[in-house]
Amino acid sequence: MSVPPIPQPPAPTHREALGSLPGFPHGGPEDRLARAREYLRESHARVEAFHRGGAAGLSTCRLLSTATDRLVHGLFSELSSELHAPPGLALVALGSYGRRELSPHSDLDLLLLRGPGVSEEATAPLARAFPTLLWDLKRAVGWSARAPGECARAADSDHTIRTALLDARFLTGDASVFQRLSEDVLPELLTHRADAYIQDKVQELRSRRERFGDSVFLLEPNLKQGDGGLRDLETALWIARVRFRTRGLTGLLQQSILPGSQVARLKAARDFLLRIRHQLHFLRGRKEDRLTFDLQEEVARFLGYQQGPVLPVEAFMRDYYLAAHALRQAADGLIARCEELSTARKISFLPERRLGAFKVFRGKLTLPDPGLFTREPATLLDFFRTAEEHGLPLYSWAREQAVQALPALEAARATPAVTSAFKALFARPGTRGELLFELHDAGVLGAVVPEFGRVTAHHQHDLYHVYTVDVHTLFAVRRLYSLRAGDLVEQEPALSREMRDLKDPLPLYLGMLLHDAGKGMGGNHSEKGRLLMVALGERLGLTPRQREVAEFLVKEHLAMSHTAQRRDLSDPALIADFARTVGDVEKLTCLYLLTWADISSVGPRMWTGWKAQLLRELYDKARAHLLGSAAPQGERSSEHVRERFHARWARVLGEPRARELGQVLPERYFLGTDPSRATLHGRLLACARKRPLAAELRHHPEAGYSELSLAVQDRPGLLALLAGVLSAHRIDILSARIVSTSDGLALDVFDVRPPHGLLLERSRWRMARTDLLRVLMGETSIEDVLRRRRSGSVLQRHLPPVPPKVTVDNRASRDFTVVDVVAQDRVGLLYAISSALTRAGAGIALAKVATEAHRAVDSFYITRQGTKVEGTGDEAALVGDITAALEALERDGAEVRG
Repeated sequence: MSVPPIPQPPAPTHREALGSLPGFPHGGPEDRLARAREYLRESHARVEAFHRGGAAGLSTCRLLSTATDRLVHGLFSELSSELHAPPGLALVALGSYGRRELSPHSDLDLLLLRGPGVSEEATAPLARAFPTLLWDLKRAVGWSARAPGECARAADSDHTIRTALLDARFLTGDASVFQRLSEDVLPELLTHRADAYIQDKVQELRSRRERFGDSVFLLEPNLKQGDGGLRDLETALWIARVRFRTRGLTGLLQQSILPGSQVARLKAARDFLLRIRHQLHFLRGRKEDRLTFDLQEEVARFLGYQQGPVLPVEAFMRDYYLAAHALRQAADGLIARCEELSTARKISFLPERRLGAFKVFRGKLTLPDPGLFTREPATLLDFFRTAEEHGLPLYSWAREQAVQALPALEAARATPAVTSAFKALFARPGTRGELLFELHDAGVLGAVVPEFGRVTAHHQHDLYHVYTVDVHTLFAVRRLYSLRAGDLVEQEPALSREMRDLKDPLPLYLGMLLHDAGKGMGGNHSEKGRLLMVALGERLGLTPRQREVAEFLVKEHLAMSHTAQRRDLSDPALIADFARTVGDVEKLTCLYLLTWADISSVGPRMWTGWKAQLLRELYDKARAHLLGSAAPQGERSSEHVRERFHARWARVLGEPRARELGQVLPERYFLGTDPSRATLHGRLLACARKRPLAAELRHHPEAGYSELSLAVQDRPGLLALLAGVLSAHRIDILSARIVSTSDGLALDVFDVRPPHGLLLERSRWRMARTDLLRVLMGETSIEDVLRRRRSGSVLQRHLPPVPPKVTVDNRASRDFTVVDVVAQDRVGLLYAISSALTRAGAGIALAKVATEAHRAVDSFYITRQGTKVEGTGDEAALVGDITAALEALERDGAEVRG
């Protein structure tokens, strides 16, 4: 299936449930409020039981609207009699109440309609008392009182009033007054200034989408107002009613404006969103339309999603995104048709012209033959390519023909004509992927490449992956297109050069397309994705070299990012191992480009100068190794490196001090440190002999981080202490390199960032330095500093859980055991882990920290008594110690939040 299905709604059962609703109890004014509250409590409980019993969303709306009708009818009758209201009044429901599409805590829009000869003064007591009574019942009410003529004038000046009146429904009172509104005013609303009304609603829709995120695929979407929310469908139906004089989805079907299959899909999507919205209202006990992380999990449980290859909440959110996307797509298509009819009357003459098998009609690309796509499915791909080449939008009718031809395209996906047309479209020289999303939205991309279509709307329940897998992937492919087209030369000159020089970009584009396609299949998604790439490569008839590169990219798409951010790039053996995995320069360059596009398309601000620097360093070193142009062994030798440090120290600090530093600093300091830092480090170590702390803060604005160098008297657990103070002041640590001298000093170099921005503020560092001195001098404890800072922090909202994971890797380094820790990022995390390692007798030589939204991935290079921690028992004990520390940190955090 190129278009994944949406959960089907339960059968409507509200008519059978009407008997369960209580009647509104009669009585006097003295107990009216109590009676109404009791009625609301009981009717609300009956509706909630109906909903929780598995009712359709629209059925719950209908039952709730009937219950509200009884309340409104009873109260209006009592007040009208009591206040001696004049005859000739009608109470009218508007908006969602008029449509009978209420959710448990929806607003009630009401109109008090005055008949001929009824004055505003005569109705004033009732017009004040009735909405006040509803407000006393904690119901949000939109209230107006007008005569039919006043309604017409108000609607003419305000399109929101016009929209509300389109859904008018008689409730109680004088039916003849409402009939006058229906016969004299409402027909005029459907014809007068229709084009202007349509433009007003379109602009309102665009503004609302911008205000609520302008994407269906938000992490915490708004079901009502968000992109693809219920308001999108309502807006499209209002516009269609004015343009086509038809009401609702069924009316669009009856007039053959929409096909039956699309109407059924839209009804399913609307009902799914209504069921979710009802549940949100019931859970919160108030109006709540935002699907927050904690509510996502609860709604998934309520709807019965079970554990499978993906989490229940991920399966639920995928169905939500599919439903919301269907509503947005249908709304946009319906509105486009209405706008095209408006435009057609304004255009005096635009000549048609042919473009191959297609034609340009009213400035948009269409096709002269409605059967063309079905007879020759490859022309469907040519249609999109032609539109992109000539910068033409697609005519809505032609887009509908493409959707209807998808079964034929699926059946022909392996034919030479289709595979050739796809490759011509996907790797078109100069393309920027202008229609890539439209190609996907129409189901065309999934029809040709079902390996990619399977991850449509695939949701990942975390803060790092802002978009669903398919949307993230298409953004990444488009970034590669932009790079190839030269659009990013100023921002990314080196990457643009690498991309421009790539002889054959097709394997890179295809590898990018399927890099995450294995997600949701269980097991290693990179290997599962590689197998999908094997099938696609065979079907597309790729050359052996193209298949080799594309399959490599899918399988190893995480290798460069993980190596650069989690491993010691100063280790020549690590670089050699990575280069062997890659194999050749072309694959290395493709992997570098793919890694950049992948990270920069995960979400806003994910590509940073720090990550760029790490990846470029790995790329340059691996490329030099593959080309055989790495520094000769003699230049990398310890003696040669030491000579460079010695020369700098001798020139600034003198020969005796230079010899002393060369003796007290360990071998790995020289192999892993830039010689340009030699003088600074030498001076800091000299100062640390005379004072408790010597420090220097330097900024690297081009790479987006600050470098903090500290020299102190060495002690067990020093990294834990330093990291604890820094984290207490919300200074994010990107990496930490720890060096102990043989004469009792320690040199720690931290790459850091503030919580907001790139460069550490000196004011923040001064406060942290004060606390650090007090801890070093024994005036306070690190636990007190962390406790004080935690207690002053704001309460955290619910976030998706990050299950802690601790692994031990003894293959990554010849001299060190590498411990990788994945956990939820929080104040004191690095302190907790490094403290646990110290208690386990481990010495930490290097710590690297990668933060993915609220998920921390920390790596530690450790030894115990100078050797690696090896053996099943020792490794398991180490994992247990760190896991226990993480659990303790979680409990402490829960106590603070509580």
